[in-house]
Amino acid sequence: MKLSNFWLSWFRSVAALLLTLGFSGWSPIPVSAAVEYNEKIPFIDDFDACSGERISVDGLQHIVGRFTKDSNGTLHFGFSRNTNGTGIGQISGDKYILTDAVARSSLEIVPGQSQTFLEQYHSRLIRQGEAFAADDTLIHFLSKITINANGEITTVVEIQKVECK
Repeated sequence: MKLSNFWLSWFRSVAALLLTLGFSGWSPIPVSAAVEYNEKIPFIDDFDACSGERISVDGLQHIVGRFTKDSNGTLHFGFSRNTNGTGIGQISGDKYILTDAVARSSLEIVPGQSQTFLEQYHSRLIRQGEAFAADDTLIHFLSKITINANGEITTVVEIQKVECK
């Protein structure tokens, strides 16, 4: 089963945003001040399901993020993402529901220091109407990106585990 390019692009976009803010001479924010990000983003994507077919899913992602800088100048980032969508099997026409949720807090960006960013999420692609056992798809994903003190990406590790239940 492939991990959707949509999810990988999303994570890389967040990492790029963090790098840009952390290493670009971003002007300091007073202690306790926050820069808020609150977006609802529609998406359309295809997923491989445990039923053996491709599922065309469309839905909405709600992403809420917050940046703050403490009195030591350390940038903290927290976010949550909730995804909900519905899909149709491209062969069977069966209906599916996609849900996933991610939360991350206290990523710290200190210019001139190496950083490691971890992203972990769990997604469920649930087939409506049980036709057979193990027709629901659960995806567990872990991504690790290491950035050196010069702001260069030195390590990218992506691991996924798929379960059919």
